[in-house]
Amino acid sequence: MLLIKHSSIYILARGIPGLINFMAIALYTRLLSPEEYGQYVLILGGVGLFNVVFFHWLRLSLLRFFPAAHEDSKPLLSTIFASFLSIVCLTGVLGLLVALFWPSSVWRSLILVAVLLLWAQAWFDLNLEFARIRFQLVRYGLMTGGSAISALAFGTAAVLWGLGAYGPILGLLVGLLSAGLWRAGTDWKEVPIRISKPLMGALLRYGFPLTATFALTFVVSASDRFIIARFLGEGPAGIYAASYDLIQQSLAYFMMVVNLAAYPLAVQALERQGFEAAQEQLRRNGILLMGVSFPAAVGLIILGPNIISILLGSGFRDQATFLLPWITIAILLAGIRAYYFDLAFQLSRYTSGQIWVVGAAALLNLILNLWWIPIFGLLGAAYATLFAYLLALLLSSALGRRVFVLPIPYQDIGKIILASLITGLVLLPTLRYRGVEGLVIQVLVGSATYIVLTTLLNVGGYRSRLLCMFRFWRSKND
Repeated sequence: MLLIKHSSIYILARGIPGLINFMAIALYTRLLSPEEYGQYVLILGGVGLFNVVFFHWLRLSLLRFFPAAHEDSKPLLSTIFASFLSIVCLTGVLGLLVALFWPSSVWRSLILVAVLLLWAQAWFDLNLEFARIRFQLVRYGLMTGGSAISALAFGTAAVLWGLGAYGPILGLLVGLLSAGLWRAGTDWKEVPIRISKPLMGALLRYGFPLTATFALTFVVSASDRFIIARFLGEGPAGIYAASYDLIQQSLAYFMMVVNLAAYPLAVQALERQGFEAAQEQLRRNGILLMGVSFPAAVGLIILGPNIISILLGSGFRDQATFLLPWITIAILLAGIRAYYFDLAFQLSRYTSGQIWVVGAAALLNLILNLWWIPIFGLLGAAYATLFAYLLALLLSSALGRRVFVLPIPYQDIGKIILASLITGLVLLPTLRYRGVEGLVIQVLVGSATYIVLTTLLNVGGYRSRLLCMFRFWRSKND
């Protein structure tokens, strides 16, 4: 029940930012042209890549090593803090050099702003993981919510002021800084800026393979935007990114929320109770992950046209309707791999194994993008992403079992798939309803149907547990 409790809190903590991100997509696709939106998402893509390459290993190391070192965490925190400051200096020099030699004056100034955004994003993410690993869920929610609200408010104001693609970027910068600096002095002021060489070696051995893995994952998830911009222009890149981000902010959001709650519990069970306890926790994690993601994917595919008409601007809608089903399936496969099957590599500390998985997917993705985008246009990018994520899922499942066997609850997965498909059939008669009111009706009908079905099927044994809790409560009160 601890998993359900933490997941519920993270739903709230991430729910407000998720809704605000939906509002951001709806506003920006109406206030910006596809070309301006394309510039914005290309900057975000570049910041995301450099954040993964240079900073992400610090967050992952903190998440993995802090539970074992929490009684004497100062050496770990000082090594991470000193490394962070060193990387800030390195990326500042690199960013300045790139901006100086970039041929376009518009992009030179955008790159300089992107460097500031990179630092703000990295610092915010590090402090967010710090709150997560210490189970400071209220603080986690305040940071994510405050950042999202500030980013949208300042970003929208800047766009209305006529700053174009700079508007949402500056809004993000303000939002991340306002949340990332909150209580930062309290958390880090006692941490010395000193690197422990033995500890640094352990962090590098654990973190660098993950850095390579996430960088290659970025190639699969975001390189298509740059290839689209190269072959088709910045406008089509903006349309594709809006379609992808719409699914990312919904389906991937639910899967991420489960992982935020589930992964620390699995690490804690493994470190403090052993393999068997970790297996049971992972089984519960997997059931909840798939129990949330499968019905969400079915709902997005069926209700996609209405969702797109509500959230995206008119210049984005037609092509997004064709892209949505393929991107939805691709992100579902990506989430199952990243938030479940990849845990085998992380829990065994054999993180270099993920490089082979994601490297093969990234290579296939690049080849298919370069081949299919000139032929099929934006659909070619969606097809390439789907096939790449499918390959990554198969490889992660096969190779991960060699280092850490993950439980696969086949019976519960079958029940979840059955409940999701029946829910989809129930939703079909509601498609005549359109607009926000229609979507509310559709979501309520789908949610109620799925909850009833999973309860009747006793998915994960939760019905039995609830009955036991009810009987215990009743006997106690009697």
